[in-house]
Amino acid sequence: MITFKKDIIALALTGALIGGVTMTANAQVAPTQTTTQTQTNITTAELTKFAGAFVDVQEENKVAQQQLLGIIQDQGLELERFNEIQKSKMNPEATVDASSEELEKHKAVVTALESMQPEFESKMMAIIEDHGLTMDKYKEVALALQKDKALQQKFQQIMIKSQTRG
Repeated sequence: MITFKKDIIALALTGALIGGVTMTANAQVAPTQTTTQTQTNITTAELTKFAGAFVDVQEENKVAQQQLLGIIQDQGLELERFNEIQKSKMNPEATVDASSEELEKHKAVVTALESMQPEFESKMMAIIEDHGLTMDKYKEVALALQKDKALQQKFQQIMIKSQTRG
């Protein structure tokens, strides 16, 4: 669970703000021997449930991004500056020239995010469970999508069908 929280914090602080969370069917794939095994473990029904959950998770993530952006701006930081400081904090080898005032503002944003974390995490879990998946199955499908090109194409077809219906 701690790893999941760190993943969510990292996700919200970096990737989500830089360009949104994108787990698309176009992810770069290095073919491996596990590709065929992974494909057979994910059913069409599971992939369809995942697609629905994925869309709803993306929507909720947009809301969280806006909340976080508001917090960053309320602290008097620009998004780009916050991200520069955050990246340096996450990489011990990187350095950033930040004033003590900027570091305090950054710390306040991170503290606010950590306080939002339990609610955000429970919303994500509820969305995933509402679509008939466990968090473990959701992660399994997400990982399989990163590795399996055929599964990516199937996911893309499901997403296109769902968009044309909606």
